[in-house]
Amino acid sequence: MFTNKGRPLEPTTVTPNMPEPMTQRRQTPGRAGIASIIANGVKITGTIEADGAEVQIDGEIEGNVRGGSVTVGDTGMVKGDMVSESVTVHGRVEGSVRARKVMLARNAHVLGDIVHQSLSVEMGAVFEGQCRYLQDPLSGQGGIAATPPAPANERAHNLFGGGSVFGDPGERLVSGVIVTNG
Repeated sequence: MFTNKGRPLEPTTVTPNMPEPMTQRRQTPGRAGIASIIANGVKITGTIEADGAEVQIDGEIEGNVRGGSVTVGDTGMVKGDMVSESVTVHGRVEGSVRARKVMLARNAHVLGDIVHQSLSVEMGAVFEGQCRYLQDPLSGQGGIAATPPAPANERAHNLFGGGSVFGDPGERLVSGVIVTNG
């Protein structure tokens, strides 16, 4: 079937493709690789610094968190301040958040101030604090004033001129809009 038609066989040397010599594969600091995960049931007390890295928090952190991208999972809780390029909250945060991009998912509960360049809040999320837009929120300039917000009943009095969150008896609040009857 296959013949060499009388030609002598030439010795052939087959050189397998060898992989290149192993070089140390270290990612440069500040580059995202595999996310660091704080698992559900893990509690850490102290500061987490993961500059430029991705951090997934499903456990509990009692301290400040700094990372390139931080996600607080459904079971996650952070009691401290967060500084990051991007912060996504599905769980609970008790402290200030400073990031270029902040996203509060429907299960989020944030008790603290947010300084951001971009903020999105899904319906169902709870946010108790002040928020402030800054072109560069990571510069550390232009935080939110240290004075605590007025109590809810005082704010309602200032907003509506009465002691009720619904304003005067001739007004009612519908989806954030004051509707008057007169």
